[in-house]
Amino acid sequence: MMAKSTLQNRNISYGEKRTFGGLEAIAIRRRLKQALDLLRDISIQAPTAYVLELGCGFWGSNLITMEAVFPAMSFTGVDLSVSKDVSHIELIEANVSSWTPNRQFDVVLSLAVVEHLPDPQHHFGLLADCVKDAGRIGLTTPTPKSHFVLKVLSRLGIFDRSEIDDHKCYLTESGIQTLADISRLTIEELYTFSFGLNQWALMRKK
Repeated sequence: MMAKSTLQNRNISYGEKRTFGGLEAIAIRRRLKQALDLLRDISIQAPTAYVLELGCGFWGSNLITMEAVFPAMSFTGVDLSVSKDVSHIELIEANVSSWTPNRQFDVVLSLAVVEHLPDPQHHFGLLADCVKDAGRIGLTTPTPKSHFVLKVLSRLGIFDRSEIDDHKCYLTESGIQTLADISRLTIEELYTFSFGLNQWALMRKK
């Protein structure tokens, strides 16, 4: 379930120092599609939902796209460092490993974040703390079978080597289930996508 990282604790956010293209951009879009599909479902009953993304990246790019599709919703993102030049969404500069929310949200997203964190259980607990009782949590994380593929692609320069080397865990389905159970979360959906290299979990409070 766990893989050691070769890096020290990071101090910059995803996308702060570089842009993404090729297969990396495709992977980002596939994760984003999962979140957009969830928001489409949510918008039927809660068109003005409050949405939080943990580990939103420096520019909050996912949130900017979501806000363009769902302008009636309110979007907040949290990450180690964030741009001060983004409008229409709220970006909070904080470490998600120690940040404490002061309110709860209808939707909480964690897209390709938990694998970078030293304490996955704490992250699941944070997801539970951030979401309203009737809210939904959407999480993506690479599958264990992606470990070798991502390592090879990063060595070929197709994926960012520092990002892949920073992966601290590859969660199994049973691992996700266990972490959810401990945090008193119920899994409504759990399946793989992107040829089995990534996985999506939709959760709610028990």
